[in-house]
Amino acid sequence: MKIFKNTTIGLCLFIALFSCKKDNLNIGADISGNPGSVSAAVIDTFNIVTYSKIEDSVITSQRSSPLLGVINSAETGISKSSLFASFVPDSLDRNFPSANFEIDSFYLQIHIIGVYGNNINQEFDVYKIESIVNSDSTYYNFDSLEISTKIGSFIINQSDSGVYKFNLDSSNALNLISSSNSEYQSNLNFQSFFSGIYITPRNTPTENDGAIYSLNRTGISLHLSFSTTDGMNDDYDLNLKYLIEEDNNIFARFNHDLEGSDLELVINDSALGQNAFYVQGMAGAYAEIKFPEIQDWFNNDSSNYLVNQFELKILVEENSTFSLPEKLMITYLSSTGIKLYTTAELYALDDTYTFTIAPTEVNIALENKQFNKMDFQLANPFPGSEPDQVKIFGPNSNNSPILKISFTKY
Repeated sequence: MKIFKNTTIGLCLFIALFSCKKDNLNIGADISGNPGSVSAAVIDTFNIVTYSKIEDSVITSQRSSPLLGVINSAETGISKSSLFASFVPDSLDRNFPSANFEIDSFYLQIHIIGVYGNNINQEFDVYKIESIVNSDSTYYNFDSLEISTKIGSFIINQSDSGVYKFNLDSSNALNLISSSNSEYQSNLNFQSFFSGIYITPRNTPTENDGAIYSLNRTGISLHLSFSTTDGMNDDYDLNLKYLIEEDNNIFARFNHDLEGSDLELVINDSALGQNAFYVQGMAGAYAEIKFPEIQDWFNNDSSNYLVNQFELKILVEENSTFSLPEKLMITYLSSTGIKLYTTAELYALDDTYTFTIAPTEVNIALENKQFNKMDFQLANPFPGSEPDQVKIFGPNSNNSPILKISFTKY
């Protein structure tokens, strides 16, 4: 539900003389006939409308850093990421003994490149999947594949990046051992024989706890070693490794439960959402921002305006458990209908992000009476690839957003 908010917007006035047209008048000619017409003025009250919305579809395949884990936040609810992955063997034309052998090790190896949240003993289950993750398909946050046999469990509690090994149930390594050579004659044959795995968090952490792990796609692999019991080790390659071949051979399924969170209250009750709105990167929330009075101000018959700078500064609340995003992004529609974007980095001294929108695009939209259709949206720069969340102070709070417009009035 939309949340309507009022704020005071500081307008910083700088007088600069440009040659342009507005309402079929040449500004240079108009001023030359009345050189005293250029002056500074202040307009300091505009409406801002902000509200949070939920992403309905985010691509989670084709990601170099898939996400795995679960966090439970009082602000944005429970966000969980599970992974589906298909593998190919590191070499083909394998031979296996039909008897007189034993499994020495069977483990999952992952390369963690980032941790978001709080380290806890987070339990994961691993299942075999019944159909492959198809490299020719595009997968979204809501997609899923059929699962079957559970092949192991493991616990992650890591705060540093690195390569980690997790033992799986060795009896299930037999799923990878072929009774004939045909399954290892090609990668396609192998994936028909062993479709892949599904990794999912087992438990939900307590409020304001949990972690999401960013993984290196090429660092996720299965490893199997065996030995013979009849002294025939030299007849076989005893160590096997299974790799993710392409970006599209792995995707994440996101589950986002808003129940009881601050974000749920903001979406469902505008009266409670006037002081804050939220952005969450894991197919969670983004913000709509509207400036409904700017167009009327620009079209005021008594004055003409040329916008020289359009700057929006938002203030966010620091979170002791979940760190603030290093960057946020605003997207908007250009005069030709193309979606453009600009990013802002976190200024840690006062927990702010400052965005500057191209003044040429603002002027064109205003002159064509299309400003209200620019569709300003505030989001994580990499939805589906980053789990960061942030609470933003709304227009009715004590730390409301600040819009600064530098313009020429004539």
